[in-house]
Amino acid sequence: MKILNNVHTLFRVLWLGSLLVPALLAAQSKYAGESFSVGVGGRGLAMGSAFHTLVAGPEALYWNPAGMARTVDMQLNSIAFMHSERFDGEVVYNFIGYTRRLSREAGPMTVGVGLIHLGVGGIPVVTRLEDPDRELGDDNRPVIDRYISKNDFAILAGFGRKFGKRNHFGANVKILHERYLDVTATGFGFDAGAVFGVRWFVPLLVSVSARDITTSFLAYSTGKREYIKPWISAGVALDEGFRLPGGRLIAAVEVSVPVERRRANYGSTSAYMMSLLHLGAEYSLYERMFLRTGLDERNLTFGAGLKVRRLAVDYAWIGHRDLNQTHRVSLGYNF
Repeated sequence: MKILNNVHTLFRVLWLGSLLVPALLAAQSKYAGESFSVGVGGRGLAMGSAFHTLVAGPEALYWNPAGMARTVDMQLNSIAFMHSERFDGEVVYNFIGYTRRLSREAGPMTVGVGLIHLGVGGIPVVTRLEDPDRELGDDNRPVIDRYISKNDFAILAGFGRKFGKRNHFGANVKILHERYLDVTATGFGFDAGAVFGVRWFVPLLVSVSARDITTSFLAYSTGKREYIKPWISAGVALDEGFRLPGGRLIAAVEVSVPVERRRANYGSTSAYMMSLLHLGAEYSLYERMFLRTGLDERNLTFGAGLKVRRLAVDYAWIGHRDLNQTHRVSLGYNF
């Protein structure tokens, strides 16, 4: 019961903290920073992004910094890398992260750093139609002067600490940077979270985390400012899972809620509520081969993984109702 009270208290603190922002932020850009919300790691993405509770190692820098303290295989160092491309390589997404556990003793501190990069190429720059010195092309369309690219970066650094046998806390800071043409933008933000071990018939993990908890910002070289409002996530996952022939099954359910209301973007309240829900399941065969599936904002996800000693290779297929499906491949190594 004490652990559940701690969960409730921490959730209230994170929620109230996310609301303590100046009233001047009311007119902020609604979808600023969306490029930093794609997700990292084949395992978590294949499980429908229901991964704030189960994440461990470097990928916790994105999902929930408390997961950095859940060091994989009791090794001191972990590194993770992910790469994906969409639309014939015009959209490139990369992640690399590193965590180091500072000691092998109980209650260790783990620190980590990471980099997220999203690059979009092939963006046409056209002649302004009101320019009297330029004419339209032969097809009566604006003339394309050149093609440019836009690059977004997020540098993350944080820590996770274990308290007791199954409780973990963590936080990180991130520096954001965007660049296109001669325009640049720079800003920063904070994330925080916790994972608690509880027992309710079966061993469970309960998580609560907040991304951009103090409202992150981007300051442009043009003088414009954009703000990224917080997201609050909470979830429950099976800790040890159910034993099955040859392996085990684990599952997670999570809800991620933006502080700003986005109900108007959905046709019904039920569609909006489903967009906040994340479901994920993983079946492991002899702790070497993995099959995964999930539901991410009403989109189906599938994936598989292979673990050979300290090396893990994970693949995720992410469907979408309107856009092309996405393929993600990630690598993890513990040493």
